[in-house]
Amino acid sequence: MTLRYLTTEQELRGWCQGADAAVQFVPTMGALHAGHGALIQRAATKGPVLVSVFVNPLQFGPSEDFDHYPRTLDADCLMAEEWGAAALWAPSVATVYPQDRQLPTRVAPVALQQHLCGAGRPGHFDGVVTVVARLLDLVRPQQIWLGEKDWQQLVILRRLVQDLDLPLRVCAVATSREKDGLARSSRNQYLSPSQRLQASALPFILRRAAADAPLAAIRSDLTEAGLEVEYVERVDPLTLQPCGAEKAISLLAAAVRCGTTRLIDHVFLMTRQPLVAIDGPAGAGKSTVTRAFAERLGLIYLDTGAMYRSVTWWVQKNGVDPADAAAIEPLLGQFELQLQSNPGAGQLVLVNGVDVSEAIRSPEVTASVSA
Repeated sequence: MTLRYLTTEQELRGWCQGADAAVQFVPTMGALHAGHGALIQRAATKGPVLVSVFVNPLQFGPSEDFDHYPRTLDADCLMAEEWGAAALWAPSVATVYPQDRQLPTRVAPVALQQHLCGAGRPGHFDGVVTVVARLLDLVRPQQIWLGEKDWQQLVILRRLVQDLDLPLRVCAVATSREKDGLARSSRNQYLSPSQRLQASALPFILRRAAADAPLAAIRSDLTEAGLEVEYVERVDPLTLQPCGAEKAISLLAAAVRCGTTRLIDHVFLMTRQPLVAIDGPAGAGKSTVTRAFAERLGLIYLDTGAMYRSVTWWVQKNGVDPADAAAIEPLLGQFELQLQSNPGAGQLVLVNGVDVSEAIRSPEVTASVSA
């Protein structure tokens, strides 16, 4: 498939109208790298991918690197095509922000930009939501694909789509990393070989931090690694408000400078074991896979399928129609379920003290839970 190269609004609209399926949109500022590649490849499984390359002046502060931000359009086209994009749109500033039209300026929710990058970059996220709202209005995609590397931006753009009630889905893809753990970024090319080695301390220090690690200690470790710390914060992943170490799930985020290059990264911290759900049709072997997975990682295994099957078996045993909620309710008052670990022989499932481990796997029960 040959990549279509677009620059004008007219070319964009013509391509979108002629697309064979719902458009998958990957907005970028160019200088594409393997992290963008992961977004494009994932998006391509859902439909034709449109990649935009636009260095947005509104999201750069007075002392930031707009004029020096890497611009590699020819290489971007080659890589986007290799990764499976159907079209690349590289509009001018005049196309995105036409002077003869009064476009609304969007303001990111204040609460979502009080901390992390928003605190030190006033106006940055207002510029981000303004340009993304404009791009979405022009492209009208079914889905927009964003990386998790800039978690704060992802949360803010999810809110933008929600607040504007836009008929599209925000799809997030995990942070893409180099072999040494450094998050991929267009700005990494600014790093000298020695700085590149220094920068790898950022993900290493964040990953090894315990859920209750003092922020001052993490900041000290980053400083000792030769990095200039802008912030280290622990926040709620959804509200982006500061939280304590006692919170079940929190986001530990940091921004540093390595030389003149600004780097950001984050990890999730949990004070409890994670919950892992494995889904699939009845009889597909979910329980076997999940049990082995939990044993390998030292997690607690809870067979929810066995729980559902046990209730179904109990209802069938009592001759009650599974669709008759009124008749089922009193049965549940007489139902006691126990799941017992039985090393080497699978899990024991007891209903009212009776072993039903095999009975709940019968064709009759399987047919009912699969319906």
